[in-house]
Amino acid sequence: MGNIFTKSVVTFFMCVGTMFSLCGDRPLHDHYFLPYKLPENLFPVKSSITLTDFIPPELRNLAYGIYPESPEYNTARLIYNKRFVYFPKAIFVPTTPQEVQYLVGVLKQYNLPFAIQSGGHCIEPGSLSSYYVISLKNFNSIIPDITTGQVYIGAGAKIETVLQTLGLIDYAIPTGTCPSVGIAGLTLGGGLGLLGRPYGLTCDSVQSITFVNADAEIIEVSATNYPDLFWALRGGGNGSYGIALGFTFNMHYIPVVTYYELIWNYDPQLIPDIMIAWQKWTKNLPEIISSDLAIRHPNYLAANPEETPPFTIRIFGLKVSSEPFTEWEEAFQCLHPDVFIRSGSYLEMSKFWARESDLPFLKYKSKILMKPLNLSAIMDITRFFIQLERGNPSDLIYFEFERLGGQVPNNHTAFFPRRAFGWWAQAYFWPEQEQSEEILALSRRFYASIPKEVSRYCYANLVDYDLGKRYLKDYYGNHVDRLIRIKRKYDPTNLFHWKQSIPLRKGGCRGESSS
Repeated sequence: MGNIFTKSVVTFFMCVGTMFSLCGDRPLHDHYFLPYKLPENLFPVKSSITLTDFIPPELRNLAYGIYPESPEYNTARLIYNKRFVYFPKAIFVPTTPQEVQYLVGVLKQYNLPFAIQSGGHCIEPGSLSSYYVISLKNFNSIIPDITTGQVYIGAGAKIETVLQTLGLIDYAIPTGTCPSVGIAGLTLGGGLGLLGRPYGLTCDSVQSITFVNADAEIIEVSATNYPDLFWALRGGGNGSYGIALGFTFNMHYIPVVTYYELIWNYDPQLIPDIMIAWQKWTKNLPEIISSDLAIRHPNYLAANPEETPPFTIRIFGLKVSSEPFTEWEEAFQCLHPDVFIRSGSYLEMSKFWARESDLPFLKYKSKILMKPLNLSAIMDITRFFIQLERGNPSDLIYFEFERLGGQVPNNHTAFFPRRAFGWWAQAYFWPEQEQSEEILALSRRFYASIPKEVSRYCYANLVDYDLGKRYLKDYYGNHVDRLIRIKRKYDPTNLFHWKQSIPLRKGGCRGESSS
């Protein structure tokens, strides 16, 4: 009786998992409230062996494979966002380029779906699959060369490690601010961050990419080798053309920076005056100064006094210079902020901004702003936070606005749009799985209320499945046709695809025809 029950449970999960994967890789958890920690005896060894019966013999018993019976399986199958519950048939963690080639060749031979994972930080389940996952976490070498001013960084290296390794020699590359993000996903999607105004996006510092293509060949992609593919991979390359194993970047020598914060105790009524002053101030800001404005809704779970700053409206950024930071005074003294200014190495200052929430469930939405927000949009934001105060939620809601400009418009890659005024990230974090439906609905209602004239464009690295079929235009604007042409050239069978990859034709879903 026990064996019959066990096989029935496994068969159920395999069938349901397959069904949802074929319907767009929508996770079980979006439809069923499964317990966050499944009972350990739900998948005993004998049942796990039943799961592996469906794996082709060429993919079984690989030394770098993690299978359902492996003790680390239930940890390895999770990503940063714990909303999603997937049970892949195997997770492969190769250590050499040849092992990646082998996997691509076998998966192509059997026409098997798979996902690619560098840091596991995709906001939606784009790096998960009910079939197979290739994790690049072992490709994490960081090899700087001061004589050439370049650094080779493996696809699985995390921002935190990159900051530390390069910071010890007073160098840096532009990155985002979340320390656990993998360098491959960040770079292939563009890479916005606090060094963007002085040095451009993460992808703008890339000189070459070590790449496994759809024929399972290892190639070096650069401005002179496969230049069209090089253009596409820098800003439009996540999961669409092949597997990036590593990148050669130009490093930037940064011996000293000044980090600044202007801080206000939380009061939604302050939002309009602060936002209007910030947008006006940043219009003529020197490119050596970056600036973000963040509004953070306080809550009792996320506001750890020892780990979380005790403020909820702040303007912060960097000045890449040893000169004193006094530029803030004329614009903001009349608003009476608390002021924190500290100078030191880029590595030392990163501890003030390289942070992330510990809450397990999250949703992000974004807008790339072509112009400053008007008063009507600012008042909509203000009313949103006033209403949150009345509800006293236990989730963390964080809106962040970042000024672009500087060096960002001066490069030519697939990232779109280059000449934007700034961008707006809307982050929702929550502690309990049962809150998901309510908070997801909240995020969608507010996003839907944003007038179209604010912006139609979004940041591709903040993956948002709510965009539906319009994701191509919203992420890539007038670059879509060119990206599709390059897709047809380098991956004509659509081997590399996921829910928001570059398709083979307009109107296609994950490269499939709309007809």
